[in-house]
Amino acid sequence: MRTSLLLTALLSIALIPVAGQAEVYKWKDAQGRTVISDTPQPGAGKAVEKVPSATTTLDPNTSAAGKQSNTAPSVADQELEFKKRQQERQEAEKKAALDKAEAAKKTEGCDRAQRNLKTLESGERVTIPNEKGGHEYINDQQRQQETTRARQNVKDWCE
Repeated sequence: MRTSLLLTALLSIALIPVAGQAEVYKWKDAQGRTVISDTPQPGAGKAVEKVPSATTTLDPNTSAAGKQSNTAPSVADQELEFKKRQQERQEAEKKAALDKAEAAKKTEGCDRAQRNLKTLESGERVTIPNEKGGHEYINDQQRQQETTRARQNVKDWCE
């Protein structure tokens, strides 16, 4: 029982490449629709175009009855293309992450600058740190200077 099951599996695996080598034909039927099939057009009417398979293509310098050239990329070429696409995708993801982080930083800076300006323009008492580690209230002249600087910060961060 096991031997016949093993033999069946091996035969089915051996026949897979043969199925992949099927030829494909293309023609127009009586209603004008394009038909693509693995069998040629029944009857001897209109011309049938043989469509090149995925592993072979027709050389444009030869006729349809001429030689076919194998233009399928090798496994090594496919591997190189895959690695190239993978690297490009990783670089694009890295760039997108950096752009997103930069946008978040800019948004946070803009919010902070707007809050600072709003506080200065509200007329609330504002303190700044002094050399001794404490805080002291700003006077009107300092408030005007800080307001001017805060407006410039809003312009720089938010535009």
